[in-house]
Amino acid sequence: MIELRDVSFAYPETDALRRIDLRIEEGDSVAIIGPNGSGKSTLLRLICGLATSVSGSYRFDGEAMTAARLSDPRFAKAFHRRVGFLFQDSDAQLFCGSVYDEIAFGPRQMGLCEADFDGRVADLVGLFGLRAVESRVPYHLSGGEKRKVALASVLALNPEVLCLDEPMGGLDPRTKSSLRALIATLNAAGKTIICATHDFEYVEGLFRRAVALSREGRLVRDGPYDEIMGDRDFLEAMNII
Repeated sequence: MIELRDVSFAYPETDALRRIDLRIEEGDSVAIIGPNGSGKSTLLRLICGLATSVSGSYRFDGEAMTAARLSDPRFAKAFHRRVGFLFQDSDAQLFCGSVYDEIAFGPRQMGLCEADFDGRVADLVGLFGLRAVESRVPYHLSGGEKRKVALASVLALNPEVLCLDEPMGGLDPRTKSSLRALIATLNAAGKTIICATHDFEYVEGLFRRAVALSREGRLVRDGPYDEIMGDRDFLEAMNII
């Protein structure tokens, strides 16, 4: 479903990813791990079409994901309906005047009729326990509430692929446990989960694979999650734990 070949990406001041080869099948669950600055967020942004590589190729479901294709509004709209992205910083994702409008924004942009997206928003508001803040401005919510609203807004489009950038950040232990259960349920239902994380306590058992990036932005390990996470010498040497 997702195939990166020899992909590199650079910011003006630094190289972020170097010659990444990665293949992710439909329904897979993959944890992206690595020290701070290793390019985990950048890799997710590339997969989600929010950035394009400076070299190499990226294909999604057999389609070449080039800058030209992603600049086509019709193509980009269809692609972003299939691939959802939860930002590490919820404030970067929230901009509407109420929680309801935030969750409804995506379905509205995709042209769903109000009767359809109203029921979808109601379901997500209930799922995330947001009824008490449904009419409030997201900016005024707590960090954990913002996280819930951001994730609900992503799920409102019912994407096939979920890219989650440190989804447990800013959440209390109870909410982390609830989110963990939700991610497991979504994956069991067939959704592809790709998650950058260092909160290993709360993601234990969620992923079949781990992809490890070095501080230089190179892919250095790709294999069974339990096997890689059980190699403490490797994790300590890479400054992952």
